[in-house]
Amino acid sequence: QPIFDSEDIQRQLPAEAKRFSAVDKLWRKTIKAVTAAPHVLTFCDDDALLTAWSSANEELERVQKNLADYLETKRAAFARFYFLSNDELISILSQTKDPNAVQPHLRKCFEAIHSITMTGEQCEMSDMISAEKEVMPFDTPLQPKGSVELWMGEIE
Repeated sequence: QPIFDSEDIQRQLPAEAKRFSAVDKLWRKTIKAVTAAPHVLTFCDDDALLTAWSSANEELERVQKNLADYLETKRAAFARFYFLSNDELISILSQTKDPNAVQPHLRKCFEAIHSITMTGEQCEMSDMISAEKEVMPFDTPLQPKGSVELWMGEIE
């Protein structure tokens, strides 16, 4: 799933979302044109096409750099995010409304935590569970509200 399909990422990086969307539209338009006239050698012999794709490549490089900078700010806010790949961190950040999205990544962030018990619509967190199925209840249940790096810091 494309990164910029997520409303959360679009809200955090609106300029990059617009740039990505413009390149995506160019891609779709080009593919549609190629499908209509599938003779590749003729189709590709177009200076305007080269200029458009060179510009699109520059835009994607800018988007990628700004996305990497954004991920770095998230890692600076919660150092355990350094244990995750960019794709894993993006997966978490693009689903901030679903606290359960962090479950597959907990083992990389916290050495002894395999999962966390989350209950109810608010996903109230009550227990940590190890890979050996040992259950360690929290002193007080945690509410995953606000940005993910903040409530994951509460788990820490």
